[in-house]
Amino acid sequence: MRFLKYFPKNSEGLYIIYELYSFDNFFRLLLKNGLNHTDALSFVIYNCSLGGYVFQECIYNNSYLKLSAKDALPPESSALKARLIFDILQCIKS
Repeated sequence: MRFLKYFPKNSEGLYIIYELYSFDNFFRLLLKNGLNHTDALSFVIYNCSLGGYVFQECIYNNSYLKLSAKDALPPESSALKARLIFDILQCIKS
């Protein structure tokens, strides 16, 4: 899964998934790379730093089951948007 190298990580080495857009794209890319929904969810839980809203809306409410690999953005575009959103959130915190 070479696409992972493009995604931002926090200081603990976890992929940063703080909002719904990044979660959806990240999850679709996992599906596109051969993981099923269960394995992709396990990957996210063990390897990602999740925002509370993402956890509630995507995982707790099972909306991740509606995501499809065919809707995945190209990895570079998805990662670039995830990085941009993360940078904006960091600026807001400052």
